[in-house]
Amino acid sequence: MKTAVFSPMGGAGHENGAMLASTSAPVQFNTDEMRAEAEEFRGHIARWVDERLIPQAQAADEKGEFSHELFTELGELGYYGAMYPESAGGSGLAYPYTCFTVLCEELARGSLGFAAGVCMQGSTATHTIFQWGGQALHEKYLAPALRGEKIGAFAITEPNSGSDVASLRTKATKVEGGHILNGTKIFTSNGTVADFITVVATTDPSKGLKGLALFVVDTSTPGFSVGRRLDKFSVHSSDTAELVFENVFVPDDHHLDNGGSGGFLNAYKALTVDRIFTAALALGNGRAAYDAALRYAKERSQFGQAIGKFQAVQFKLVDMLALLEQARLYTYHAAALADEGRPITTEAALSKIVAGDGCNEVCQKAMSIFGGYGLMNEYPVQRFLRDSYFPLVGGGTSDIMRLIVARQLGF
Repeated sequence: MKTAVFSPMGGAGHENGAMLASTSAPVQFNTDEMRAEAEEFRGHIARWVDERLIPQAQAADEKGEFSHELFTELGELGYYGAMYPESAGGSGLAYPYTCFTVLCEELARGSLGFAAGVCMQGSTATHTIFQWGGQALHEKYLAPALRGEKIGAFAITEPNSGSDVASLRTKATKVEGGHILNGTKIFTSNGTVADFITVVATTDPSKGLKGLALFVVDTSTPGFSVGRRLDKFSVHSSDTAELVFENVFVPDDHHLDNGGSGGFLNAYKALTVDRIFTAALALGNGRAAYDAALRYAKERSQFGQAIGKFQAVQFKLVDMLALLEQARLYTYHAAALADEGRPITTEAALSKIVAGDGCNEVCQKAMSIFGGYGLMNEYPVQRFLRDSYFPLVGGGTSDIMRLIVARQLGF
């Protein structure tokens, strides 16, 4: 990696190799080299999370604020380039998918809301431009985004079209020199703060999925507007918006599948790996909930002893740890397969199911250990539980993941 990137911050180091003692079982990486790079990477980001993100997470959640300060700082440290080669302004890591999985997990341990915006920036929002954009787009959007100087988003979901992507209504009409976009998108992460957005639109509704294409829209373009910033039950500090496109002109060089080099179907296949990152978000949030519950079980006293001395609480903690380890092992197994260039359609979907469902259960059990105090906003366990629902829905619901795996089984 670049020597100027991922510099550890000052202060005391993070104990146990950047893993909390309660969840310190090692991940079974495929090679020693993979383990060494991933754990070095984890050490740097874990310290940043402890010293910079965690102290601000609760306040950001309560205020529903997107932290431009922390977002920019993380970009200056080089983390948005974790998946990209040095030639594109990235970090040139040998195991980019595994390291980006580490990044998502550690950030979610501090704030899943903040981590969701980072995951969008470092993967979906920039990957399509890296893969199919020309040099001009790389210079205008990709390079500054990897430095944290510009914020990106990816807009696909519409008010009447979620999992049924073929029914998208946002239309791209060919005109001289480009396309005109008209339509509405919803649930777009980073939507109100984005400088550029990759938009999925149909060029020919009769072709279904084959008629979909990708367009990079600069948010300063006339006709683009933010319909509203969405108020959510979960991930309050993640910016989510409804977007409106009214006769937005997109020049030909902002059409990412010019010459047929990469339409939506190609992008969809390439972005399958994002399900692993969503699993990592669930894992990090689950870790935070478990560690909070473990500390509370040792501190809270009832009937003359710590509540952790009661078998009912102990069994909950053991079950939580088992769910976390299952999620951890499968998530990093899928990431390692991605780094090896092997098929991951089934593994990515399963990792999202295992981690999403499992860590939601972890957070529910953590809430029960806190009892009445778990309902109080002064304790973060209520935030962990609320945020645990985001990975169950974001990037495709758990049932859609099951449908994907079922199709891989031949149904």
